[in-house]
Amino acid sequence: MRLPGEVRALFRRHGRRGGRARAVRLSAAAREAIARRGAIRRWTRVRFGAPRFEALGLPGGAFVDRGLDALAEVRETVESLALSHAAPRLRREGVPLPRTTFADGDRRLYRLLERTEGDDLAHARYLAVLRQIASFADALHRVRAGRGRDAS
Repeated sequence: MRLPGEVRALFRRHGRRGGRARAVRLSAAAREAIARRGAIRRWTRVRFGAPRFEALGLPGGAFVDRGLDALAEVRETVESLALSHAAPRLRREGVPLPRTTFADGDRRLYRLLERTEGDDLAHARYLAVLRQIASFADALHRVRAGRGRDAS
């Protein structure tokens, strides 16, 4: 549906005021996290054709999306620590990770899992998380390799 020009101008004017009013209420860190998430989504859309990896149907896509959101907000979660640990490989595959990731992601991930899952399940959960990230990276590599052959 095509809206008349004056209605679009009205929406545009109110939208700007609403966005500015919301931005004033947010902290600088929250505004920065929103900007980072937006940049990640734009880069993912340009590079892979969808704003989120979950939409691509890759195994572990939702897990990676949650990790990217947590990294943008600088939150220490299972997902963000797993992405920090696998950052070199994910960057090679084209995943738009923020510049700053958590140092010692593997150790921090294991400690977090020990606290949340208990000593008995922490190791099994840790290995499952690493397998999930590896599976995602492998699938993403195959997707990128397939597109490269189509382009030539």
